[in-house]
Amino acid sequence: MKVVLNKPELVLALHQQLLSIKAGCNEYDRGNQEVIQSIAGDITSLFHNSNQSKSLLSQLKLNHLQFFCSSETYDSKSLINFIGLLKLKHQPGKGWTYVAELDHSVLKKVSPDNWWDNKKVIIGSDGVAFTRSKIIQSAARGVLPELDTSGWKLKDKTGNKVNINPIPEAVRQIAFELLASFENIDISKESRLHYKP
Repeated sequence: MKVVLNKPELVLALHQQLLSIKAGCNEYDRGNQEVIQSIAGDITSLFHNSNQSKSLLSQLKLNHLQFFCSSETYDSKSLINFIGLLKLKHQPGKGWTYVAELDHSVLKKVSPDNWWDNKKVIIGSDGVAFTRSKIIQSAARGVLPELDTSGWKLKDKTGNKVNINPIPEAVRQIAFELLASFENIDISKESRLHYKP
């Protein structure tokens, strides 16, 4: 039987999802990479609509909100692969790796469709494009998207060439953007869902 939640219950559910995402990010930042699937699952429930269910944002009629985006803009004329959400950094003891910047100063607002479904945030070496939606939904299923990483072979701390998977850090950066987007939002006031107590 389908359970229909009223507006206060939906607002509470959204707050709980955001708290869960934040807790997952804290765990990830402490070194637990296994929480990536959980973070991605929580984000999916906020955005993904299917034939069986509507996303929390759709149920609350929050599709007018703008979301913070930290991704660089993809240049289609560029011959190199593109990782728009991350920076390449050398870390002591790890070597070169992609990292989420978690920097509020680079955030700019975009529409929810642009943020979730349209904006290309990773382009693989084979030219396959990945949006936040594609990355998050794959990670939520426990299957990190297959990327052609031939252009992402870097040297590790011992000097050996290794492929670097940018997906876990991309999920972390997407979660950062999402949490920043809701930081000063009164969800109940912003929601266009009509409710009579």
